[in-house]
Amino acid sequence: MTKEELENRLRKELNLPFYNAKIANRDYTELEYQDFKATLQKEYLDYVDEYIDYAENDV
Repeated sequence: MTKEELENRLRKELNLPFYNAKIANRDYTELEYQDFKATLQKEYLDYVDEYIDYAENDV
């Protein structure tokens, strides 16, 4: 899949309508997509755990 197809699929599957990946403009395999998606999900959950929860408890 192309970079645009990868971005569109991530936007739809992860419900991130304004997400723009900063990745190389090349073709990606399904395995690369699944790895990219898993990494993005982990980074998002880490962000929520570390920053959002901390900010709510800091009040």
